[in-house]
Amino acid sequence: MLPFLFKFLKTILILLYLFVPLQTLARDWIPNHVGAFLSSKIARTIPDIESSAYYAKYAYNRNTKSNGLALIALEALIANGQLDEAISISSKVAKNMPEVSIAQYAEAIKQISNNNYDNVLDIFKNITPSGIDTYILPILQAWAAAENDINPEGLEIIAQEAERGVLAPIYGYHLALINEYMGNSEAALLNYENVVKRSNSANANVFIKAALFFESIGKNNLRDETLDKLERLDPYSNELIAFRNEKSLKTGNIITSSKDGIAEILLNSAELLHNEGLYVQALTYAQMSKYLNSNSDEANYLLGRIFESIDNNNRALNYFKNVSNNSYLSYDADIAISEIIYSNQGLIPAINYLEDLQNSNINNINFSRKIAELHYQDEDFGKSAFIYENIINSFEKIEYKHWPLLYSLAISLERSDNWDKAEKYFLYALEFVPNNPQVLNYLGYSWIDKGINIDSAMSMIKKAVQQRPEDGYIVDSLGWAYYQIGDYENAVINLERASELLSDSIIIDHLGDALFYSNRKIEAVFQWKRALKFNPTEELKQILEDKINKKIIPKKGVNDGSKPI
Repeated sequence: MLPFLFKFLKTILILLYLFVPLQTLARDWIPNHVGAFLSSKIARTIPDIESSAYYAKYAYNRNTKSNGLALIALEALIANGQLDEAISISSKVAKNMPEVSIAQYAEAIKQISNNNYDNVLDIFKNITPSGIDTYILPILQAWAAAENDINPEGLEIIAQEAERGVLAPIYGYHLALINEYMGNSEAALLNYENVVKRSNSANANVFIKAALFFESIGKNNLRDETLDKLERLDPYSNELIAFRNEKSLKTGNIITSSKDGIAEILLNSAELLHNEGLYVQALTYAQMSKYLNSNSDEANYLLGRIFESIDNNNRALNYFKNVSNNSYLSYDADIAISEIIYSNQGLIPAINYLEDLQNSNINNINFSRKIAELHYQDEDFGKSAFIYENIINSFEKIEYKHWPLLYSLAISLERSDNWDKAEKYFLYALEFVPNNPQVLNYLGYSWIDKGINIDSAMSMIKKAVQQRPEDGYIVDSLGWAYYQIGDYENAVINLERASELLSDSIIIDHLGDALFYSNRKIEAVFQWKRALKFNPTEELKQILEDKINKKIIPKKGVNDGSKPI
């Protein structure tokens, strides 16, 4: 009887959630603790962070003896930023469920607030790590030890990890921060030099912290080299533009205590989790970071990005607006705000907002770039191309750093059926980045689709696949290239691979077409039906239905019978 009751209650709650906003339920409906528990779980999966916290807290308050409800409440309250309330129940969870790291972190935050770093270090040492905690615990331990001028045991582990693995830049970064904080300038200098040298991705925060350190010790040549490398990696870094415009407060290292260092590694963890699509977990770490460093613009900006990722635009907007105008993240926050305005109010208000920003910041072309992107998103490709071309024409000389603009302009021109001009700019971009997989793929695919330059196009796409073998779109291009030359067997092989990498209606439609001409027509129909499940456009939906119902058959490859040399 009990399992049936739970299923029944869950069904009712899901229906209530679908048809009645939970905020309304929160005001007008008083649930029992079972219903509140189920509501919290459902809200977390959607995710509706506020409702999850409300119902988790309600359920726990009705049964404070339950360790399970305490843990659910703890996690939900932290994710929602209600750290004080979470900390009030963390001791219970930490004592009764010592294996739960989030409870131990909450206890550590409580001890940090009381400046009891000996206790903080003991807590970090006794955590049994799993997931991301496995990687960050040595850094947490080192920061806790550093506050008491203890030679941190974790530093040796961090130093080893800074030389290997995908997280090496984070280890190297914190090794530099800890040594700088402890006054070991010579060691910090080597650490910062190493992390800048080894970093091949544009983490502006790391580069700018390194540049500030180099400047503080009179190594202006290293400062300039660091900023130049950041520009090469990300030619349009808003952070770098703000930094060079002296918009940011150049106050040196923001780490004034181990609390700030612990907040920083928690924030780094949140960003990693966000990039992996683990949004609720990312919120948990980001909220703990913000609690420890309430004035952190980095925390406000990341929290805005996370809430935007879960379609909570109002909450995201509040965090973006809390980013200081003096922060090097302020331009990024402004552009994020424009995206929310576009989502909530449409194109014109977003464009007006961006134009005001561009007029006030004539040295930053990124506001005009965003205007072009929004026109493209609104499918006004001609207007998008017009704006991109105006930006490019404003430069005295076209340089390497301008290739992304050339590429974006070429795409907008291609989408607006101005192929001759688009081709010119694709080729122009390739002069600066001859091996760039995105440019190679787009131009190669376009040539194949038009039945021209087959040999060169196939070579380009194969080169792109070699660089991005896990990119479903690029593998799809190779499969479609084989399709267009009539090599349907190789087309099927590559399109099957592409559809495994990415569930996309266009890719699956391509696979169906290739199967059709490989005399596997039953499988082709199955794939076309499957493509309907992945949100095809209305135009593609009609084509798929017509193929399924045998009203039309796929077009053969434009160069069927003509294969590349």
